[in-house]
Amino acid sequence: MDANLDSELRDDFLVEAGELVQRLGEQLIELEASPHDRELLNAVFRVFHTVKGGAGFLSIEPMVQLCHCAEELLNDARNARLVLGAAHMDALLEALDLLNVMMAALANGEPMSPPPPTLLQRLQPVVEHSPAAQPVPARAADPIEAEFEALLNTLYGQGGSPGVPAHASKEIGDDEFESLLDTLHGKGAAPGAAPSSSVAERTDISEDEFEALLDNLHGKGAAPGGVAVSSPAPAPEPAPVEAARSAKPSQAENTVRVDTARLDTLVNRAGELVLLRNRLLSLATRSENETLSTMAGDLDRVSDDLQTAVLGMRMQPVGRLFQRFPRIVRDLARQLGKDIELIQEGEDTDLDRSLVEALADPLIHLLRNAVDHGLEDPAGRERAGKPRKGKVKLSASQRGERIVISVSDDGRGMDPEVLRRKAVEKGVIDAAQAARLSEVECYELIFRPGFSTAATISDISGRGVGMDVVKTRVAELGGTLQVHSRLGHGSTLELTVPLTLAILRVLMVRVGDRLFALPLSNVSEVFELNPQHDHMLDGRRVAAHRGRALVLGDLGEWACIGGPGGRHVVVLHVGHMHLGCLVHEVIGREDVMVKPLGPLFEGVPGVAGATVTGDGRLALVLDLAALSQDGGRLLPSLKVSA
Repeated sequence: MDANLDSELRDDFLVEAGELVQRLGEQLIELEASPHDRELLNAVFRVFHTVKGGAGFLSIEPMVQLCHCAEELLNDARNARLVLGAAHMDALLEALDLLNVMMAALANGEPMSPPPPTLLQRLQPVVEHSPAAQPVPARAADPIEAEFEALLNTLYGQGGSPGVPAHASKEIGDDEFESLLDTLHGKGAAPGAAPSSSVAERTDISEDEFEALLDNLHGKGAAPGGVAVSSPAPAPEPAPVEAARSAKPSQAENTVRVDTARLDTLVNRAGELVLLRNRLLSLATRSENETLSTMAGDLDRVSDDLQTAVLGMRMQPVGRLFQRFPRIVRDLARQLGKDIELIQEGEDTDLDRSLVEALADPLIHLLRNAVDHGLEDPAGRERAGKPRKGKVKLSASQRGERIVISVSDDGRGMDPEVLRRKAVEKGVIDAAQAARLSEVECYELIFRPGFSTAATISDISGRGVGMDVVKTRVAELGGTLQVHSRLGHGSTLELTVPLTLAILRVLMVRVGDRLFALPLSNVSEVFELNPQHDHMLDGRRVAAHRGRALVLGDLGEWACIGGPGGRHVVVLHVGHMHLGCLVHEVIGREDVMVKPLGPLFEGVPGVAGATVTGDGRLALVLDLAALSQDGGRLLPSLKVSA
């Protein structure tokens, strides 16, 4: 097999196997809770079996050995020879971790070490005949498998070939494998179809299709370290071949893999079109030309539809992000001696793919906080009249143009008085400031650097850095945080982020003769400042607004613009903080494409980039997360504000 084909097959294997393994951790946690779930047990078994087959074809012996041992353990569970317990699941999860390491090494061209003998020993089944266990029936024949049988009969001949040994080499010819792939992806039946050149350009296949291909190529029930292949056979009957050609195409053929770089290019071009549309609409508004106005309106409609379609291509289900969390909660619960059920809702909510990985660390911190601080131990829950098993709920939903992800628990809740006392003890605020804090502001103290209510420091929590990291990261993403708690009943931390970061919706404001764009996702409201409500408190300028003191920052002072300050207040919600930004004029909302300013202005605090307005002027797009920090100079006193 030539090097180019070998590299392409390796990439195919990594993509297909990666998709199967991606959800395996969540499936294993579900299987631990429901060890007699036949469908789930079959699904987990098929993942290890399929990956083993692909690894065997590529002669990746360490991966074959690992998957075979996991497969044997699961097969004994399927045949009712044992019931999977916590020790079995620990070994399977460790095998999953090692499998991910092996796949990363294969992708990077690095050498792969054999699996540790201790892990393989732990994967050896200890047969326990249990009356509660029932044999798992074999799954029904898949139509795709029938199609593959016909294809293999065509390639090798039906019924056996004279002079060909029963055990053939585990490799098949390049032409044979290409023929299988072409037919699988719907290219064999169309005359003149171009061959596939890369993973990104070919049609996607499903898990069952991929498994059927490997099963038929390598044979089922392979021994460790090797893969068997069916023997060549004589020429087939015409009927199976015609049936294979006339088989109905799979629905999976409607999906196509696209390189993310191409997708980003398309999004950027759509953003450029948005800027041109804005300019044309501005010209049409000032013009009395009816034809121009009509064309501008048509372009507005078409560009909106195109923008929606392009942004939809960037979306991924948030379930891809949620898949990693059952394992984390399970390991923490075992480490802390707690009994916890993780409930997930809204996994099909779509989220910009750039946010999926960015939200991983903040959500891990929120879940660790709920498991460690929020939930009592089983004995404590019994004393409080609660079930021994605590519940942590992770949910996602879409509200308008924002995605809301919440982490809630039914634990002890937060005590505002304890939070006040701890904040004063740790020097986060002084006693006078603590006395003025409302209940909601007390909850927001958990996001302060160095704040922690843990009595002892462990490898899980107690250093006062976790929630501060969450606040910083969410603010960088243009998101907000809110805390709701009820003493004795539990807490909810709600994280809100924009639906997409590709095309930014901003509120355009004027300070002096300069234009600034404030991300609309952080804008709560706009009002005109009444001089009677303008006060100084603890050395900070505040406005009495909606029954609380709103800290004010003058955007003109930050931009070094002389003259009287603005009287319009834009209320911003950055991270967990609310603050007011003084400007001279609020112009209105626009959709913009943010452009970098280049290396000369790189690193300027508070500036995210620039954009072109509808009338052709330049406007700075502000980085509100950086502006609200000490170095941003807009609100240097926020360190002690709520």
